[in-house]
Amino acid sequence: MAFKQVQTKKISEVIREQLEEKIRKGDFKPGERLDSVEKLAKEFNVSRSAVREALSALRAVGLITIRQGEGTFINKFDFSELIAPVTETFISKHEMLELFQVRKILEVGTSSAAAENRSEDHLAEMKQALVEMEKAEGNRDLGEKADVRFHLAIAESTGNHLLKEMMHQISETLGKTMFESRRIALFANKDQFNRLQVEHEAIYKAIESREPKQAEQAMLEHLINVEQTLIHYHEEK
Repeated sequence: MAFKQVQTKKISEVIREQLEEKIRKGDFKPGERLDSVEKLAKEFNVSRSAVREALSALRAVGLITIRQGEGTFINKFDFSELIAPVTETFISKHEMLELFQVRKILEVGTSSAAAENRSEDHLAEMKQALVEMEKAEGNRDLGEKADVRFHLAIAESTGNHLLKEMMHQISETLGKTMFESRRIALFANKDQFNRLQVEHEAIYKAIESREPKQAEQAMLEHLINVEQTLIHYHEEK
């Protein structure tokens, strides 16, 4: 199986990223045995120690099992169990695109339902999240926790228990993409970072005004803009 040529950054990290992406995309099947360390080192044209370090990182997040004397085997990929802190886990472009497809299906409709069913308490929770996001510029977490809080508050305001549960299931994954998009926006330019705030405020105002169609449109525009920011970043890497 062909791999991308290793570029000039930490070699073990590049190897880990390529292997992890193939595992998550299903190129490697659960139970399948990887090539030996020696063979992988030859395929990547790197040292065996770099391969071992990459495999150790994959084992740490549960993607592989290393059996002494038998080899390295692919574990069954359970997305909900493999979520690590947002600054530590790699998200492939393929995985990111799938997530945004889910978000468009789920959150556009959720915004409409929120506009119809929200209470004053729900609005207060959304407003507080907006305030936290506005204060976050330049902070270490970049406001992604408040961003997640805002989107979860919208789901809560629908009154639909299943929608709330679904959003909570993917909330940590949302945090990872929100961290990345905010980091990219911040270092691109301040206007782009501020745009995120404007988009969230537009969603809030539509929900506050009980305008389901406007809420849907505002959410869709926001998700498309964030998705395009991330796609552009991935394509430039």
